[in-house]
Amino acid sequence: MSSKKTNWKKIDETIRAYLGLKYHLVGVKIRKKDIQEEEKKLKPEKPLAYCHMVRIASLRGKTFLYDKTDEACPTAEFILGFREPKYSKFEHRIEPSDTKSVLIAPLDQMVDNPDVIIATVTPKQMMDLTTILQAGKAEFLSAGFKGEAACAEFTAKPYMENEPNVSFLCNGARVVYSDFRDAEFLFGASAHTYVHVAETMDRISKTGGALCGCRTSDMPMEIINEFEKAGFSKGTDYFFGKISGHNLKAYLNKDFQGRLKFITFHLPVKLGSAEETEESAKKLQKTLVRPYSVNQRDYWLDLTMTATEDELAMDLRDGESIKKVAQEFANKMKRYLNRTGIKA
Repeated sequence: MSSKKTNWKKIDETIRAYLGLKYHLVGVKIRKKDIQEEEKKLKPEKPLAYCHMVRIASLRGKTFLYDKTDEACPTAEFILGFREPKYSKFEHRIEPSDTKSVLIAPLDQMVDNPDVIIATVTPKQMMDLTTILQAGKAEFLSAGFKGEAACAEFTAKPYMENEPNVSFLCNGARVVYSDFRDAEFLFGASAHTYVHVAETMDRISKTGGALCGCRTSDMPMEIINEFEKAGFSKGTDYFFGKISGHNLKAYLNKDFQGRLKFITFHLPVKLGSAEETEESAKKLQKTLVRPYSVNQRDYWLDLTMTATEDELAMDLRDGESIKKVAQEFANKMKRYLNRTGIKA
């Protein structure tokens, strides 16, 4: 990471908005120094488990600074490096065991760079996050978990190996100490990883969530021919056509290895006034989730869908495949408009 101070509030806002996260991202700092007198106000009122404090920080936006005397989970004492295990063997733990205190805080309140950042996610949100993490990469995202000592999975492993990891938690986190829901799990990664994720989201989230299109003249002729078979004409940096009665635009963009991968379908809808458009955008924002988004532009609603070719199960070299995905997008947007009472 550069010496320039990172705006963690902006990082938090970017990632939460893109993924639709309900809870705060949580930053964790493993400290090799004792809690100072002026910091004692951040200690928990009674001993709590590490996973419970992460949960409270995520859910309520509360900050904790605690030491070994405040840790309610004996396993977490070993995992977080408060003390050396004598009889048990832990595959993933913070070494050497010289941790003096741990700071747990909502990311948007962090001043110093955290060692690990934790997100509480649903399977759908993790799917969208993985797409960003793996953009331009051929290999799979690897994760290691065993359903025991979850703090080793979402904190110690990312801290020691500098690689992101997923934890489906353990009975301690779900039942004994904390109250994580069945549909929730944790994603832990380094601060650098989250900075990269936020920067990538900024790069691919253009007006209305759409990607800037590559110049169509730079595309293989076979792809241009297949879009024309699907009912689209070639513009300068996008394709346009009338699909299922709606005027659609299709943008193609390359991943970070120069391969055509990201596709954006854009449906512009004109309404009667800027006030009506603003109100309609607010309604749709409550119901649309990734890969769909809506943006207001004067009297226009810009409805978009941005995803990878694989996510859409679409083949850019098959006109029927392109047409099918375009039709599904147009029909789905029409249903959303009707459901929210918007008359285009």
